[in-house]
Parts: sequence; C-alpha cells; structure tokens
Amino acid sequence: MKTLRFAVAAAAVLGCVSAFATNARVESMGKNSTFIMDDISIFDNPANISLYPNFLIGELGHYETLNPEQGFNQDPLDPWFGGIFSLDIGGGNSLSIAGVLNRKEERLLKYFPDKISRSVTTPLDGKAPVSVTNFDGFLGANFSNKAVGLHIYIAHQDGLDGNGKISNDALVSALQLDGGINFELSNNYAIEVSGGAARIQYGPRDRNFFDGDLISGFANARLFSRLQAIGGHLIPVAAFRTMNALGRDELDASLGLGVDAAFDRGFFWLGLNGFYNVQRAGSSWTQDASGISTYHDIVGETPWGAGSRTRLWQFGGTISFGIERNIWWDWFVLRVGGQKTISYADYKAGNPDNVLCPSRISCSEDGNYFITNPVNDGTRNDNVGFGFGINIEEKLKVDATVAEDLVFRNPFQGEGRLISRISATYSF
Repeated sequence: MKTLRFAVAAAAVLGCVSAFATNARVESMGKNSTFIMDDISIFDNPANISLYPNFLIGELGHYETLNPEQGFNQDPLDPWFGGIFSLDIGGGNSLSIAGVLNRKEERLLKYFPDKISRSVTTPLDGKAPVSVTNFDGFLGANFSNKAVGLHIYIAHQDGLDGNGKISNDALVSALQLDGGINFELSNNYAIEVSGGAARIQYGPRDRNFFDGDLISGFANARLFSRLQAIGGHLIPVAAFRTMNALGRDELDASLGLGVDAAFDRGFFWLGLNGFYNVQRAGSSWTQDASGISTYHDIVGETPWGAGSRTRLWQFGGTISFGIERNIWWDWFVLRVGGQKTISYADYKAGNPDNVLCPSRISCSEDGNYFITNPVNDGTRNDNVGFGFGINIEEKLKVDATVAEDLVFRNPFQGEGRLISRISATYSF
C-alpha cells in the first residue's frame, strides 16, 4: 500500500484544494497535466487507476469552437464518461478495472484526414468517417509498493462516410495498447514509467495489421521528488513519440522540469518543457485555405504519393504555470494559469498545398521562422485560462472553464458563451 499512501499524500499536496483533477481544471490552470498528479494521468499511465479506486469521471463536453447565434442553443462537443472500480484482495493489495466511453484520444485522431479521395482530379466532397467506438479499457493492480496497469483504446468506423452515405471507401481506425508502472522508490521519491504502441489507418484499402506504415510507439516517464522546504515536489519528466500514419509521420521528444508547492488553502505549479519535433507528409496529403485536409489514396502509388515529401522541423519549449485557491468557502475554488510556447521552425517544401503548410496558402518555398501557440482563440492551446470548481463533501466535484472574454462582454446583449468546458468526478 506504499504507492497508494504516496499517491494520497501527493494528491493532498499537489492538489490540496481538489484531490482530483479534470480536463476543465487542467485547462483553466496551466493547460497541461505534465507536472500534476491527477486522475487524467490514467490516460498517460494506466497504472494510476489503482490510485483512484471507486471513482466516476465525466465531461459534459467543450464549447471552444461553437458560436451559436443569439437565441439558439447548441449542445457542447464530445461529451464522455467512465468509471474505475477496485477490489481489495487483502494484504494491502487490490485489483482494478476501468472503462471510459466516447472519449476522443486526440493524440491519435489528429492524424485522421477530414476527407478521403481516390483521385486528385475528382471533386473532394467525401468526408472521412467519424469514429464511433471511442472506448478506453483498463486493468490494474496494486501490490505492496507497486501499481501496474494495462490500457486499450479503440476508435473505429467503416462503411459509412462523414456525409452519412454508405461507402466502401470510408474507413478510419485507431488502436492503442499500452502499459505502465507507478512505484515508490523511497519516502521522498516516486516514479512513473509507461509505454505502448498504436496503429492508425484510414482510406479505402485494408492493409496488413502489422504494416510498418501504420505502427507507432511512445514512452513517458516522470519522477516526483519531495522538497520539504516548500511542501512540494521537484518533477523531472521525459517523453518520446514516433508516430506513423499513411502518408505522414511525426517524431517528438521532450524533456522538462517542474516544481509544485502547497500554501494555505491553495496550490501552485510551474514547469518548463523543451521539445524536438519533426513532421513529414507526402503529396498524398493536401490542405485547402480553410484548413480542410484530404488524403488521396491513388491506386499504383505509395501511401506517400508520387511527389516529394514536405518536412517541418521544430525545436523549442513551453513554459507553463497554474494556481488555485479556495476563497470565501471551503467548497469553492478559483483557478488561473497559462502557457507560452516558442519554437524555431525549418520548413522544406514539397507539395505547395501540403497539410504541413503553416499559412494554409500555397507554400512553394523553403523557409525558417518562429512558431508560438495561439494567443486568444479560446482553446486549450492558447495562452491563458480561468475557471472555478465546486467540491461537495469531498465526493462530487464539478469543474468549469470560464470563457476568456466573459468579463469584457456587454451583459445586456446576451452574447456568446459563459463557460467553455464542464467536467465532474464522483468518488464512492
């Protein structure tokens, strides 16, 4: 039970006003969970399901890209829910099982095209299918001072395109298998290590299951080192991903260092993550001026197409922070956080209309430039976030991300959205 005791203690320090995190909490308090021990980390390391026994989690969806007209309502995008259930088998050991339905794993699904075509010259009006299975399954165990876990993710649709038409050319599929371990090295150190593989496929043709053009691999690690002086932790992290899909690939490696600290009724964290990223895409991938991507599966050509390949190389870093504090009442918490990314990019042009073209307008020349994250588009990738949480008897916890332009609106016009994401957890 040492790992479980460490996790409980870490939760008390890492999130002393909210023992569990949600996407809304992360989004409003620094935009990423790289340096936070939280329940969202089960999707990075499945061993962590043993640290959150008998636990429900869900999300009403997000409203980032929706802007309905005045007088109209629209449900948020991509709601999901799931639960973790544990069984005490005696001797401080336990077994856990978990499942999550309808969650989109964007680290895989971002490689899916918006459209799929068999020809370069025919009209490109066939939308790619939207995956409908979207299932996460977990198995875990906690033995003495070690928690281990396995995870599978399945997102699939075949035979029905994005326009709702039956089509043999319609196929998108993502499968991920991974495992991890979380254990206490000593009273002051705990380490997490995880890794796995994924298979990404789209387009009209079935391919061998172990086709090298479809298989990806990844690994993550982080260490929590207790700092008694500040009541927090020093947190080094490392991650590596080599992703392969038809006609494109990506290599991403990162190293980071963060710190967290607890204070009266609050919690603060700060981290710096450096990264090296290389993406390539063939002439089989195109993109129009509005950012709609198309994969062209041409008979007789390789998945990369007939032309030269486009390459986008980046080297840079992201600095981020988050802070939260209970105010007025013990059950109410305010959060704020932000991030800033700066990277140097080198672009080698192939197809002028390639999906990697940063301007979405024909990129026919090589070039060097700097890249930063969006400043104020209201998404999880932009600079700042703000939100609040409600804690009901340490059981039900509801977190919300507040729309960033809320305080600048005219309240008499009834404009825009008030909240961009709502997440909730319940422990029993």
